[in-house]
Amino acid sequence: MARDALSGRYPELPRGRLGMLVLALAYLVSPVDLVPEAFLALLGLADDAVVALWLGGALLVETDRFLEWERRQPVVVDALRE
Repeated sequence: MARDALSGRYPELPRGRLGMLVLALAYLVSPVDLVPEAFLALLGLADDAVVALWLGGALLVETDRFLEWERRQPVVVDALRE
């Protein structure tokens, strides 16, 4: 999906939306946090949970849209020459 979106083959996923997905993933794996768990344990986990929930939902929606788009694409069959 990301490869097709970046190449322009899949125009329904704008680069801005793809960038937001990548930034959310980077935020989750990064040791730098908006609200550090060391100071505000519950709030520190809550901001990560919100980003994770958004990312999971966005990935499910975009994947569903991509699969539906892919099903609508014409299939090219190249016959083997013998």
